[in-house]
Amino acid sequence: MMANKEVTWFILSAVVAAAHALSVNTPQKQVQVKKGDNITLPCTYESSVLTPAKGDIVAWMKMPEEAEFINRYLDDGGTWISDAYKGRVNFSSNKNNHDIGIILSQVTLNDNGTYECSVRLRDDPPLTHSTMELLVLVAPSKPDCKIIGTTEFGQNINLTCNSIEGFPKPEYSWQSYNPENKQRALVGTVTPGVLMLKNISIDTTGYYICLAKNSIGESSCNITVNVTPPSMNFALLGGVVGGLVAVVIIIAVVAYCCCCRNGKEKDYEMTETENGDHPPEVKIRGPAEEEIQDEEEEEEEDRHQPVQPPISKVSPEV
Repeated sequence: MMANKEVTWFILSAVVAAAHALSVNTPQKQVQVKKGDNITLPCTYESSVLTPAKGDIVAWMKMPEEAEFINRYLDDGGTWISDAYKGRVNFSSNKNNHDIGIILSQVTLNDNGTYECSVRLRDDPPLTHSTMELLVLVAPSKPDCKIIGTTEFGQNINLTCNSIEGFPKPEYSWQSYNPENKQRALVGTVTPGVLMLKNISIDTTGYYICLAKNSIGESSCNITVNVTPPSMNFALLGGVVGGLVAVVIIIAVVAYCCCCRNGKEKDYEMTETENGDHPPEVKIRGPAEEEIQDEEEEEEEDRHQPVQPPISKVSPEV
């Protein structure tokens, strides 16, 4: 008999506990919203407690920080909102409804994450909660386009394209145009966000457009590629130019010296020809040669003297 009473008491306790069991439900486990739009995060609770008691409270927090940003007391409707969310969040219904969802406005990328809705009733413990995921969808931001490498004949270069923002993750595509702005077949190897161009030539010159696109929107950027001849090393170029200048100067100096020397020799020869003067020859003679020369000079002087008629002698008269 005692055993039957214990069984009956256990069954009644289980029925009462089941009747008072608190449940919290988020009907959508994942919601998506476009950046800048408003979104409702739905949440409801069920309990046999019809009249809220003092201290009964519902609250929302973002995981994993586990910091509440909004709560409301069910008995008097008093609501608290954190400074970070003021003006952007509020409950979607009044306190007399078991709907305890919230409306989040002007959604940003920072709102991405997991949210927890919780209820605590004094007469229906313990605290119960449910979670859901918020995905903020963002159109690709304007891509940042760059050229990696040197745009010289025969070089390999990479054209890169990357959007800082974008969810879902953007997909990238490329288009190529010649200098006359006419579209042409794309030549190169494409990987996500990169166009690889190998052994570039004058045919590579032109405009390249990168398009970043996802389910929310698209954006693009363009790159101008101007292929140039290989450039010399400036230090080497300076050395070559300096060497050539030095050679030219040396040649000019040598040529000038040669011209001056030839001019002086010609002037000297012309002066001798005009004057007819030649330096006297120096001859060393002995004593005998000097006597012979003296005799020759005397004979030469005698030849040039006038001939005097003979003077006849007159005898004195007697």
